[in-house]
Amino acid sequence: MRDADACMRGLAAADDRVRVGPAPPPGFRRVDAYVVLPSLRRPGMLVPAGSRRGAAAAARQYLLLPGRKGTAMTGAAAAALRSGLPQRLGRSRLGVHVAAGVSEAELPDLVLRHRLAALLDTREVELVVRVGANRPNGKPVVQVGDPAGRVLAYAKVGWNELTRPLVAAEADALASFAARPDPPRTFRVSRLLHALEWQGNTVTVVEPLVGGAPVSEFDPPRDATHELALGGVVTRSTLAESDWWADVRARIAAVGADLDAAADAIAAEAGETLLGFGRGHGDWTPWNMRRLDGRLVVWDWERSREGVPVGIDAVHYGLLVALNARKLPPPRAVAETLERTPGWLAGLDQPAEAARVMMCLELLEMSLRYAEARTTGVTLRSDRFGIALHRLLDLPRDTAPVP
Repeated sequence: MRDADACMRGLAAADDRVRVGPAPPPGFRRVDAYVVLPSLRRPGMLVPAGSRRGAAAAARQYLLLPGRKGTAMTGAAAAALRSGLPQRLGRSRLGVHVAAGVSEAELPDLVLRHRLAALLDTREVELVVRVGANRPNGKPVVQVGDPAGRVLAYAKVGWNELTRPLVAAEADALASFAARPDPPRTFRVSRLLHALEWQGNTVTVVEPLVGGAPVSEFDPPRDATHELALGGVVTRSTLAESDWWADVRARIAAVGADLDAAADAIAAEAGETLLGFGRGHGDWTPWNMRRLDGRLVVWDWERSREGVPVGIDAVHYGLLVALNARKLPPPRAVAETLERTPGWLAGLDQPAEAARVMMCLELLEMSLRYAEARTTGVTLRSDRFGIALHRLLDLPRDTAPVP
């Protein structure tokens, strides 16, 4: 995902009347101009070439880091962007260009910025784009603001066979929360503004919940984790007889992933384990949360679904914190997460002895997501989850998923 082409993915239609590149071709005019930061070789964020306040707001939202040092770094980045210096000095520039004969009325069909302006019923908007990273669900995330720097909305763009259903699933999840007679007590979600298909892409637009304090705890937030998992329909089944396990096996077969040996080993070890199944988030991590006005705000609901093993969100949170925040090597991250899991399962309608089962299921799910991404052409780094799973199950290394 992190390449020059990915920078502009989803921002313009695949149409002969629109071109994306550093300079307009003959017979074309520029309608959007962006600076790629820090560079085209390492794109992380696109900011409008003339934007100051909107770019600063995006830095505060996207780069907000825990601790005093993180706060200082975020403030420095926002101040630099507000001064306009990176925009003036940045050499990596890209633009959206349309054919000379394209009218203003046609722009919403060709350029996403104009389509979003029409949806939000405003004349002019600025887009700041966070470029998707090398991960299974990488996709552009767009901050939509006005020229004064006020954030109007956030949008996600599903651009391929993997991310289009994910973006649509997030819209469905947010709509289901809105339809509940009683909102969640312990957390809050963004309000869905629009869900649409645009030029072969799936786009979800949500209200902005900007600012707040980052969540930096190593343990998953207990009350919110419990309410999410147990707040809806909870069923009990053995792992082998559950709909969730049947779906996992079908997904493995569909992508031809070399995970059958691991799944067979899990079934042999824990297939008769009685588990609870409830609502899951799918990417329950501190970087998908903020504390705003005294409440926990949670976003990125694209992998949310019913009928997942209760407690797998807690394991996901702890494992990803150990790997990505604490920077532990995978064997140590798995071991330390396993030690802490019985405490997280307490009160979650799962037996404490299910900790190892939950870890195996989490690693299998994450490895499967990597395999599904590869089938859509996304280039990913080595599958550390699959390797860790095979080590945990003591399977031969030659059966581990190919990086």
